[in-house]
Amino acid sequence: MSLKKTKQSPRGFAGRSLRGSFSRWWLAKSDAEQRTVVARAALVSTCALGLTVALPLIASANSQKQAEAEYRAQTQRFADSQQDAGMAVRADPAMPQLLRHEWLRNVEYSLERNPDAALTRYGGLERDSAVLAGMKSFDPTHLVKAEEMNRQMQCLAEAVYYEARSETPSGQIAVAEVIMNRVRDHRYPNTACDVVYQGATRTTGCQFTFTCDGALDRGPRGSKWDAAKSIAAHVFLDLDEPRTAGATHYHATYVNPVWNAGLIKTSKIGTHIFYRFPRGAEWANARVAQQARFDREASGREGADSTIMTVTDTEDLNAKSLSVLSPAP
Repeated sequence: MSLKKTKQSPRGFAGRSLRGSFSRWWLAKSDAEQRTVVARAALVSTCALGLTVALPLIASANSQKQAEAEYRAQTQRFADSQQDAGMAVRADPAMPQLLRHEWLRNVEYSLERNPDAALTRYGGLERDSAVLAGMKSFDPTHLVKAEEMNRQMQCLAEAVYYEARSETPSGQIAVAEVIMNRVRDHRYPNTACDVVYQGATRTTGCQFTFTCDGALDRGPRGSKWDAAKSIAAHVFLDLDEPRTAGATHYHATYVNPVWNAGLIKTSKIGTHIFYRFPRGAEWANARVAQQARFDREASGREGADSTIMTVTDTEDLNAKSLSVLSPAP
């Protein structure tokens, strides 16, 4: 009978040697020492696991606090810039009698002296006085106006939620600002709801993807929906500090649609790039730039959505889906 010699690899030998050394080291320890080693190993593992979970949460919390601080600073700048607005309103004879009431001066002085005064019982008394003064001029048509305003802010909040709920407050405000810029632009409908849902039932495509891709089947909910409603009210009431330079279009940073060659880039906020229509002599340059883009598309040197149109006619420009957006997670 012949015996075969098995060749042993250095790696296998080293592995067994290491295990053997560990086994001898472990068996040489007493029960108390073994328990101490196990306890220390468990403590180190727990700490490592805790850091793995805690560090991302800490980073997220710091980012949120930084965004909130920026938001508060911007609101304070806006309030400072409107410091004399109350006096100007009261001097306008066309303004409602309510805005010229004595309580308004008291509130302005109290808030300038101490911002927390609005939360005191005296601040509440002044607010109640304002409500009673306003009831004198109440008209049933005001209810209709209030309901319509609430509907418009609802449409704006839906756009913020479905298109930008994963953005920072600044990015969400920018998206809402684009919609309100379109409301003020003569090339678009005159209300937020009509702008948001423009083309939702058209076969050629919608302006905002969530209105025609089935996203509305999943209703808005949670804290992000509450934040979207707050952002929408803030922008709808024109309380924000403009940040998109009049932009009426935007798209995600990871796409490069054909239509952006015919517009003027204004800013980049979060994961969106913003554009506005050309003005004056800019139209000639925009047409040249977009024609060059189409020529490159035709020659196959650059890939993009070839269904988007030229900018020779603003009606054609608005007839297409211009908001190339990523669905919010």
